Amino acid sequence: AEMLPQKKNHPNTVDLERKFMMIGGLLTGKSSTGNTILGKNEFGFPKSIGRTTHSEISHGVVEGRRLTVVDSPGWYYVNTLQETNEMDKLEIENSVNLCPPGPHAVLLVISKDLKALVEIMKPLTERVWRHCMVLFTRGDWINDVPVENYIVREGKELQELLEKCGNRYHVINPYHSQDPKLLEKIETLITINGFRHCSVDRSQGETLRKEMRDLTERASKRFDQVQKQRTKLNKLISGGLQASILKKKISHSSPCYRK
Repeated sequence: AEMLPQKKNHPNTVDLERKFMMIGGLLTGKSSTGNTILGKNEFGFPKSIGRTTHSEISHGVVEGRRLTVVDSPGWYYVNTLQETNEMDKLEIENSVNLCPPGPHAVLLVISKDLKALVEIMKPLTERVWRHCMVLFTRGDWINDVPVENYIVREGKELQELLEKCGNRYHVINPYHSQDPKLLEKIETLITINGFRHCSVDRSQGETLRKEMRDLTERASKRFDQVQKQRTKLNKLISGGLQASILKKKISHSSPCYRK
């Protein structure tokens, strides 16, 4: 069953900053979810075009509470599958370091590719699951049927993911600019965890940054090689065309041709 929010007064925690991290694939509505939480357009279009390729962070005040939201990259394989997957993992790990000492809540914005989501989550350790909540961002069509029916219909994979997250979930309607009930559920999650952050091994920060630099450098070198090969090929094609034109001109101007 879904965990329902409980109204409680916590006078000692109202002034504390709430830190959220969003994880999800391409076109899951992750950036728009961040905008809904903050009640303003901070992530995605028109600020940037296309997918989120690097971790982004934004801040806001909602209902008197200071919020920090980190939008991690949506995975989309534009280079080799292995390297891009690794880069996305590193970026997601690095996104945890953008809100030290770690996020209070991790919001899993899901799509059909649940196996990829679980794979991406592996480097964050099993302890992260107690801070997780699943978000369904296609509320306009999920609401046509009870969400419980949708969960049953989607099968074992989704049910196991929800179980890992303590059966915490929420349905977002993409046409709503704000969602107070989502913030209530996140507040309940944070309270249950005693305002503890997801643990982050700070010693890994520099190692992650070095690995990201190495992967970026390799990708850049590969891009340069492709560009050089393309330029060389264009020159060969251009040279071949010019030679063909010159040959035709010589052929047309020769005495044999005018005979």
